[in-house]
Amino acid sequence: MNDFQFSVLIPVYIKENPQHLQLALQSVIHQTLSPNEIVIVEDGPLTKELYAIIETYKTQYSQLFTIVKLHQNSGMGVAMNEGLKVCKYNWVARMDSDDICVNTRFEQQISFLKQNNNIDIIGGYIEEFQHLVGDLKQVRHLPTSHNNIKQFAKYRNPMNHMAVMFNKHKAIEAGGYWHHRVLEDYHLWFMMLINGCQFANLPQVLVNARVGNNMLSRRKGMPYLKMEIFFFKKMLKQDFINYPQFIKAVFSRAIMKIIPIQILEKMYSWLLRNKQNSNA
Repeated sequence: MNDFQFSVLIPVYIKENPQHLQLALQSVIHQTLSPNEIVIVEDGPLTKELYAIIETYKTQYSQLFTIVKLHQNSGMGVAMNEGLKVCKYNWVARMDSDDICVNTRFEQQISFLKQNNNIDIIGGYIEEFQHLVGDLKQVRHLPTSHNNIKQFAKYRNPMNHMAVMFNKHKAIEAGGYWHHRVLEDYHLWFMMLINGCQFANLPQVLVNARVGNNMLSRRKGMPYLKMEIFFFKKMLKQDFINYPQFIKAVFSRAIMKIIPIQILEKMYSWLLRNKQNSNA
């Protein structure tokens, strides 16, 4: 499978934990199928500790690493677009700087792509953890077939962003990531879907995703809801969803904004623990 070349794209910003970044990079390097390139986007100035981790890996794997430096923190959308410009290869795997890849992740994804050459983006399940991998036993399952992914996208994000590998040219043709600091990946999937791109998810955990940092709290509040409404209005205007679907999507998000965070966390945990796999 070495003839199928791909880049790994990882944005890093100042608040990241250096130890988490080191574990993330180790998991990307020590794969059963190694990447051909790792592009790190420094989204604004970093700490000395983060710079030290990046420099250590760049020195040890000089031909593997490419570093993109942004003068100021511009958000994930801008960082991803700048990184995409630099990626040498048309297939790009996403990775967050605090998550841990399953060591067969890239081999599984590339194997699937080689057998399904119509697919433009391939994702998979993630298992969330807080301190040690497996400590929460929460897996985010998603639909696996294109048609089910498209239906799921009418209401919720159909891909686990940190676990995707996608066709760079198709993503750029769809407009790349938007520069709003919310829903950056969801918006890209929507644009790729209406452009006719073909989606798939593997029914296996590909990435162990670290949770915390008040993830749910940061998604509450009126500014976030207003951006969600704006996004679903865009779906409505493109006839991706109809008016009843628009109302359902907005209403469900409005309810989530007023539920106390403690109850929301329990609901989120219960949904992940009980979600059923959908392969059809």
